[in-house]
Parts: sequence; C-alpha cells; structure tokens
Amino acid sequence: AVNISAWWLPAPEGKAPRPRIVAMHGLAANNNHCGVQATCFLLREMGFSCLAPSARDFGLSGQSSHPNILTWGYDYHLDLLGAWDYAVKDPDGVLGGEYPEDQVGVMGFSKGGFAAAIAMALEPRIPAAWLDSAPFHRLRGSIESTVAMYAGPFVASILSPAVFWSAQYFSENKVDNYDPIKLLSQQCPKQRALMISQSSLDNVVPIYESQDATTILSGMPNCYDVHTYTPPEYCNGATHHQEMWEFPDNTQSELCLFWSSAFKQDEALCQLKSQPRFQIWSPEA
Repeated sequence: AVNISAWWLPAPEGKAPRPRIVAMHGLAANNNHCGVQATCFLLREMGFSCLAPSARDFGLSGQSSHPNILTWGYDYHLDLLGAWDYAVKDPDGVLGGEYPEDQVGVMGFSKGGFAAAIAMALEPRIPAAWLDSAPFHRLRGSIESTVAMYAGPFVASILSPAVFWSAQYFSENKVDNYDPIKLLSQQCPKQRALMISQSSLDNVVPIYESQDATTILSGMPNCYDVHTYTPPEYCNGATHHQEMWEFPDNTQSELCLFWSSAFKQDEALCQLKSQPRFQIWSPEA
C-alpha cells in the first residue's frame, strides 16, 4: 500500500450542492502545480469542491516499490481511483461526509489526463471525466511525435521503436500497460460525460491524439456524452494546457457547462455573471 497525499479544496460555505471533483496533475509534477490550483480555484468559485492528490513518488505522497521509474499506464491511475473512492466515502470524516457516487467526477491534466482516462474505464461508477491535453497514444506515441518533431517522420519511424524498447526494458515493462482509447471503447456501463480538452496549438501532445479519442468515443453515444474544448492556447510560448490562466473566463464557463450537465444540476448555480473577470482577450472576439 502507498499513502497518497492530497489537498482538500472545498467550495466556500453557502455554495450548494458542492459536488466533488478529483483533479490529477501531469508529468513529474504534484498537486501544487499551478494548472491544478488555478483550475480548482475556478471550480471552487462556482460551488465545485476539489480533491487534488499527488501521485505516488511525487509531492508528499509515499514511495512506490520503484521510485526511480516513471511509469505509464501502470499504477498512477490507481492513485486517482483511490482518491476518487476517498472523495466518495470520506473515511476519515474530513470532507463533510459521504457523497453520492454520481456527484464525484475526475479530471486530469496531460499525463494526469491519461491516468484519468484509464481510471474512468476501469471504474464504471465514475460519472464524468475531464481529460485535458491527455497523451492518448501512450508513451510510444509520445516518443514517436517527439522524435518526429526534431528529426522528421522518417527518422522517427526508425529510431522510435528502439527508444520505446529501451523504455520497456529499463522500466521493467511498467509502461503502456493500458491503451486508454481502447479501454474506454470496451466499457459501456451507462452513458457517461466526457470532456476532451486540448489546445489547438499544442506542441507537446499532438492534437490528433485528442481528435482520435473524440472520433472513436463520440461514435458511442449510448456510452459517452462527448464534449470538446480546443482554445488556441499560446502563453509566452507555452501551448500545453494553458487555458486556465490564458482564457480563465472562457474556461470557467466551459467548466460550469460540462460539470453542471454531468452532475445534472442547474447551470445557474455557477453564478457566472457574478464571477470576477480575469481574461484580457477572447479567441472568439
């Protein structure tokens, strides 16, 4: 067993009904990541509480049996599932009591979105997931796209298999154990809400990975109610999940619409018209 540390970031008192969202950080980060904190701020102002865990071997969470191995699709989704179960059951009585399963969702950023996709596929009780800039094509796809970016697709086709083989060998086969798109396409306990969010200008995770997930999963309307959000994020050269501070007002509106629909609550409870405005410009202008 590994102890997972998390921030409990509740919605202010008086905000009702205060559904809960478990938010997982991305690659080699922790729950103090500014993307997690900024998004949870936007959510909390609208009445959604956040539980933000750090994955094992990061932040204040405990060590795994392999602390020097960065895994992919092997165990980080288990930390998110444990946090989701904690958010539902509140075993230590610190979250305000148990909460209905259909009022507790998950979201993840980048590699955290990869973990959230796997978690949703493995846990049919999770009602909704927001997957932000997730590398749906796994580590193999990330290697191929990174090599292609610097050396071109022909060189990538030659070098990428060797690099991936090396990753498998030195990680002791702790990478790419799950394919999130394939796994989600095989699960259909009921219709569940799914947001696939990514910058249209993302130069870290290719946009075609989210497009593939959207195409496949939106073709299963009895299983997934798929939403998309693709703002042109470019913040001082950064293009990978920047929307929460580049387009905070637009993002807060999208968060309200998606989570209100997922939790079957009135959008008016977000009180969007009374929220402070932070955004300097809008891509819709």
